[in-house]
Amino acid sequence: MVKVGWIYLAFLALQLLRSYSQNKNLDISGWKSIDCGSTVTRWEGMLKWDVDLNYTQTGSNKVVQNGTASREELSTLRFFPNNTQENCYIVPAETQIIRYIIRAGFYYANYDGLSSPPTFNLFINDVKWTTINTSKKNGEPFYEEIMYENNGSGFFKICLVQIKDGGVPFINSIEAVVLWDKLYSQMENNATYNLVTRTNLGGDEIRFDPLKFDEMYNRIWSKGVSQSNFTRLIGFTDGVATVENYPPYLVLMDSVQPTSADAITLTVDLPQSTPQSAYFVFYITELVDKNINERRIMKLAIDGQDQGTVEAPSNGETTVITKYPVIVSGPTIHITLTRSEESSLPPMIAGMEVFTKWDTVVNHTGSSSAAAGLYESVAFSLMIPFAFLLVA
Repeated sequence: MVKVGWIYLAFLALQLLRSYSQNKNLDISGWKSIDCGSTVTRWEGMLKWDVDLNYTQTGSNKVVQNGTASREELSTLRFFPNNTQENCYIVPAETQIIRYIIRAGFYYANYDGLSSPPTFNLFINDVKWTTINTSKKNGEPFYEEIMYENNGSGFFKICLVQIKDGGVPFINSIEAVVLWDKLYSQMENNATYNLVTRTNLGGDEIRFDPLKFDEMYNRIWSKGVSQSNFTRLIGFTDGVATVENYPPYLVLMDSVQPTSADAITLTVDLPQSTPQSAYFVFYITELVDKNINERRIMKLAIDGQDQGTVEAPSNGETTVITKYPVIVSGPTIHITLTRSEESSLPPMIAGMEVFTKWDTVVNHTGSSSAAAGLYESVAFSLMIPFAFLLVA
């Protein structure tokens, strides 16, 4: 048993080394990681976390309760008590039109001693992104993330807006990741998609690791299901670099299958209850060496809507299934994978992503010319260090 464990660990090390070799030239120079409220620029491997003074001209810094933050960028925040100002961040972006992952992090941690988690609105480029209700997260850190196509202006304008009796807005982190590679091929141009869930169903949380490059696009894959009616399977996978959307190897190396029943049921909570267009991605990795007479065929349904069948590939391979558009209604949707009549094996799944398409209604927060002026100020301040280097 010990020998098998060492063989597995050695194989995993080789896979991670291969992943590093394939992606060591990954260009993250266009990424922006902002540690809101921090006064010290820091490096996480090759990933730079900027202080936020160069990106906003309003608000005040605050440290959350000592030892309560799970990550360093969540240990500080910037809050915006002045409701008469336009409380915005101006984040530099590419001047060509390209898709971004944009993520905002929030961790209240009773930083103000009021034990009153606030509710406020978050905007991007004068369009309402979402309403941030920090009381709904049971005091835990959380993120809001979108797949967003920039408008070529050279910056993003991200604003926090007070609502009546909602309390003082705050924010802990902002991340913007430019996607030079084509991911999520069925997403429409000029459309924005809100991330509902991205889950490594068979394993632990996975983040970008500057030393391993397993997750190449700074996505966060949340920890998988822990229900007793699932069995976790671990195995070896090949060809990770060729899998659609480039999921991490660590997502594909473990899957879940039902312990006794013939179906997997997954539930997803939606931010809105009204009918909306959803984008589903399922990662089906076969981790069993099937014999010639064995097949794994699954019937897929989303909220009772038949989405056809999926046959698992050969051992060590992954099939990616995208379903879009699927009209769903909240607050909860149910996804079922059921063994088909001709299948000799139960369903199996490694990972899942769910997005909803944004409403296109525009709600302006302020003047575009004001944002342009702030952008020029931010751009100038970011160029100052480089000017000194040129003079030197």
